[in-house]
Amino acid sequence: MLRIEHGRKLYKGNLVLDDINLTFKEGNIYGLVGINGSGKTLILKALAGYIKLDEGAVYQDDKKIRQYHNYIEDAGVLIENPEFIAHLTLLQNLELLRSISPKARDIDLAFWLDVYHLHQFSQTAFKHLSLGTKKKLGLIQALMHHPKILILDEPMNALDDRSVEQTKKLLLDVSKNGLVILSSHLKTDIEDLCDEVVHVAEGKIV
Repeated sequence: MLRIEHGRKLYKGNLVLDDINLTFKEGNIYGLVGINGSGKTLILKALAGYIKLDEGAVYQDDKKIRQYHNYIEDAGVLIENPEFIAHLTLLQNLELLRSISPKARDIDLAFWLDVYHLHQFSQTAFKHLSLGTKKKLGLIQALMHHPKILILDEPMNALDDRSVEQTKKLLLDVSKNGLVILSSHLKTDIEDLCDEVVHVAEGKIV
């Protein structure tokens, strides 16, 4: 279980998160929906430990997470645009990820290239990949070590229809024994996938 209690965040004197209270339980997929700038990405960053709340706290299984670079355990995270080493190829970036992640060292990279039909781009430098292909690489990075918690910001954005359906299948598989939290600016992109949809506007749950 993951939850945020009375989360508040200020940015340049403005209140960008206002008393956020949310609980996320295993076995479910949750969607945060709101327009750009609504605060949904900030909520994901707070849950993942990427930002520090000015008030409130995040808990994992009732254990308070000391925020900012004290990340939640056993999680896969993709927030905003994925960043990899620009001059390395797609495959080299995956090989590097596999080498530094203990839980991913036995992963068959060919499987993930098959999942997202990326074999033809395996020798292309990251900097030359399309936005959609970069997004697929980011999703693989989040999924490849079989996390129990997934936190994904706009995971369907820039994906082709086939990849959207494949991603939904992968997220449903994770949710069988884990927890998935994702965001979208379009409810229609995720409502058929989510067990619960939360609407965010102006830093508040509405």
